Amino acid sequence: MNRNYGKLVGGEVEYAPAKITKGDGTVVSNPSPETYLAFGWKRIVDEPPAAEAGHTVEPSGWEETADSIVRIYKQVPDETPPEKPRVFSKLKLVTALKAADKWVLVKTWIEEKGYWDYYLAAQNFREDNEMFAGAVAAIKEYARMSDEDAEAILKSCIWEED
Repeated sequence: MNRNYGKLVGGEVEYAPAKITKGDGTVVSNPSPETYLAFGWKRIVDEPPAAEAGHTVEPSGWEETADSIVRIYKQVPDETPPEKPRVFSKLKLVTALKAADKWVLVKTWIEEKGYWDYYLAAQNFREDNEMFAGAVAAIKEYARMSDEDAEAILKSCIWEED
């Protein structure tokens, strides 16, 4: 098979054979470009363009010209970047934990772990902070909270900038 030459069949490329058999039965091995063209095979042009910022280049089809078959590409926007980590309001968390009757357990856990100074110093909590993520996991177990219950509290405590 020769991937430099082909024919467009049903919207897809059929690549040229490595050998061409002439009408008189003569087999031509390693045909020249002129031989391929004489037998109706066209030059394949497959040159992907540079991707635009925030895009990926993907093939989208073929276009046939008088002497070639050109691969067509499209610019596809990259996947949406992951959302920024959520930030939780300390005041909203305390309020929600009190409403769920879990604040005393959480406060006790914070004191037992020696995290009270960190708690006092924090203004907000980011979910990608290692200490906060560890605390959420431990507190769920300590306060016997399901993942769903903990997530419901966290969702209601997202800090929003003004």
